[in-house]
Amino acid sequence: MSERFAWVPDLERGQWLRPMEAEPWGSVLSVVPRGFQAYARLFHPVARDRPRATKSWQGLEEATYFAGVGDIEAALETQRASWAQAAASFGTTMHAQAQYARLVRVDYGAADGVIAADGWRYGDTSEGRLDNTSLAAAAAVLARHTSIPDAGIAAIWEGWGGLVSGSGAARYVLVPTDARPGPDTTEDTGHVTAPSLRQRLAAALRVGITGAQAALTARPRGAHRDPTPGTGVLAPQIAAGPRFALHGDTGRHYVLFEAGADDFADPTWPARAPWVGEPVWAPSPSILWPDDHAWVLATEIDFDSTLVAGTTALVRELVRTPGLEVLPLRTDADLTRDGDVLNRPQ
Repeated sequence: MSERFAWVPDLERGQWLRPMEAEPWGSVLSVVPRGFQAYARLFHPVARDRPRATKSWQGLEEATYFAGVGDIEAALETQRASWAQAAASFGTTMHAQAQYARLVRVDYGAADGVIAADGWRYGDTSEGRLDNTSLAAAAAVLARHTSIPDAGIAAIWEGWGGLVSGSGAARYVLVPTDARPGPDTTEDTGHVTAPSLRQRLAAALRVGITGAQAALTARPRGAHRDPTPGTGVLAPQIAAGPRFALHGDTGRHYVLFEAGADDFADPTWPARAPWVGEPVWAPSPSILWPDDHAWVLATEIDFDSTLVAGTTALVRELVRTPGLEVLPLRTDADLTRDGDVLNRPQ
């Protein structure tokens, strides 16, 4: 059994992934290695909400609806939603190569807060990290498909703000709902004071969908910047230690830690992980694999879905797992913006 979440300076543990560098950048096989029986795409969930009183945002202005409302959260019905539910709301087609912006019929970068004809308002997806609830459900399955569920490697992207140094770090505070100042962000403290943003963040926490998109949306303009290694979450020795680099100069440099699938099947893992400062914003492993190399789970930092390579039995079980939205994926699938040919812009 490996020591849980111990730092791994031995980069040889990741060398077996080097063949991915020969694959076209951005392809499925550049994110998870070739040679496995089956591949799958795990879609990051989104949050959706609607007013409890009217059951629809259609024809409503948020400021008008919330005027005089003392408890914003109680006035909203919020849910953790799948991409398939978003597609149903917008009359589009969910499939393995779907792109979320096309599912909700908007331009890329404009998905947050889009309102469907059925009255639901949808948030955007999270890029680069898998929420704790989904990771725990997936890890429980992954643990059953390796001979050593308690031993492996979790590779954490070094670029998360505040990880290696204090640069990009900020404190996030949800202001109580009975204090409703105008839309703004306090630069010194990082207090989020815009009612609609507060509502979306609170909703995300409530339905278990915290991720990069929400964190970036909430980042105060005056975030502390200190580029000195060792001033962040990681201990100085780790912050200054060796990195496992993939794909040349693309910025995919990772810090390696001992971790097995069993570790992430427990949703309280962020409280024990040395790369986590604030548990609600915990970066999930960018790449996770067991020591027997039975499978690989990878969340590319620019993707809003997670890829899995493993056995056919593993993929079949993931597809059937309640709480996860998973579809089998071909290795030649196009996951770029133009890959979603079933939902072309109108």
